[in-house]
Amino acid sequence: MVFLIQFSWSYPFYFSQMSEDLAKQLASYKAQLQQVEAALSGNGENEDLLKLKKDLQEVIELTKDLLSTQPSETLASSDSFASTQPTHSWKVGDKCMAIWSEDGQCYEAEIEEIDEENGTAAITFAGYGNAEVTPLLNLKPVEEGRKAKEDSGNKPMSKKEMIAQQREYKKKKALKKAQRIKELEQEREDQKVKWQQFNNRAYSKNKKGQVKRSIFASPESVTGKVGVGTCGIADKPMTQYQDTSKYNVRHLMPQ
Repeated sequence: MVFLIQFSWSYPFYFSQMSEDLAKQLASYKAQLQQVEAALSGNGENEDLLKLKKDLQEVIELTKDLLSTQPSETLASSDSFASTQPTHSWKVGDKCMAIWSEDGQCYEAEIEEIDEENGTAAITFAGYGNAEVTPLLNLKPVEEGRKAKEDSGNKPMSKKEMIAQQREYKKKKALKKAQRIKELEQEREDQKVKWQQFNNRAYSKNKKGQVKRSIFASPESVTGKVGVGTCGIADKPMTQYQDTSKYNVRHLMPQ
């Protein structure tokens, strides 16, 4: 069985792309991966198939990363704020130290609302006005949070410095993602050509020994006529044609 796989990539990805579209793409990539794995079951050492499987697995992981929320990424990377369960009883109006998802740094904030069911809190960063929803387990009391910042060597930044750092962070992340997407696009084109060649070779192999005859091919017998026949067979006699003009003339004669 021959599988002709074509990536249905709609890259480059943008942060504003709807998660619903990403979910559909993810399902498509998984379906393609299943096809490749099925092909590998009968040809497990095919280098092109193995490379395609690896690329599909990578793009699936990239898509999953894009579907995941930015706050969860930054919070998970901050060891100083890692915790398995809330260690403080919070209430609306409390001051706390929280991580801003844009740069992964912690700042002083105030709790505006608490969602006990989901274990999250809506906070506003003091002095900046930025609002965000974050898990309660990632909040720290002000003194404890400040101590964590001092221990890690971080110093409070001004609003100007915070904005500048945010821009630089986004710029680097966008450049890195664009470069990786460019590499994957080139690999996609290479794989497309390889799959076309592979499919053509497989088709030629399956049709080996079979010659498709044209109705204009030279007849095999001396009685055959070029262009006469049915279904491309030139040696069959032409279908006889019965002249019915006499019946038409009789009907036209005056009675």
